[in-house]
Amino acid sequence: MNAVVLVESSAVFQAALRLVLRRLGFAVFVPPQHVHLAVEGIAVVLIDAITLTENPEQFESLVRGYSQIGPILLLAREDHAEQVVAGLRGGAVGFLKQTASPRQLKAAIRSVAAGRTWCDADLLRQVSKFLPAVPALRRARLTKREQEVLNCLKCGLSNKEVGNQLGVTEQSAKVYVSNLMRKTGAANRHELAYVRAPASVTP
Repeated sequence: MNAVVLVESSAVFQAALRLVLRRLGFAVFVPPQHVHLAVEGIAVVLIDAITLTENPEQFESLVRGYSQIGPILLLAREDHAEQVVAGLRGGAVGFLKQTASPRQLKAAIRSVAAGRTWCDADLLRQVSKFLPAVPALRRARLTKREQEVLNCLKCGLSNKEVGNQLGVTEQSAKVYVSNLMRKTGAANRHELAYVRAPASVTP
């Protein structure tokens, strides 16, 4: 799957991004060209959080709509951290700087397409200021295995990769993730990856 749906409101940036993506070997589609791809699936939906000037609530809704098509990767700047947070609430699974190199962009797309997350370190520092810690996590008592799964999620691993890492089946990894969400009160696996407080571990 080498198709990318590009959501970009600036004609200038859209043209530039399409050229870069095509040079990286991706087929690029812009709305509404992506409609026929929904059945077969795509590699990633790339959304520019900078040129799309909707307020956070509108941006969250926009991202949620596109998340039905494929995994969402956001392009942003450090001064647009609040838009990134809104995008994460809408279902985005990765974000990187608008100024990322072609190599970084390709790596991010491949990571998100494979079911992992992608977080730019500089952006993450700004985004973290808008992400509250999950209070229930401080009270949760996790087993050693659950803590191991949580550590894997913080590294952006998919359920299959968690299973391979810990020597369990993909289905077992999925069950552990569900248990973690139930115990901590996290809304989704990506929220688990951003929690700051360590949990106490039971044998």
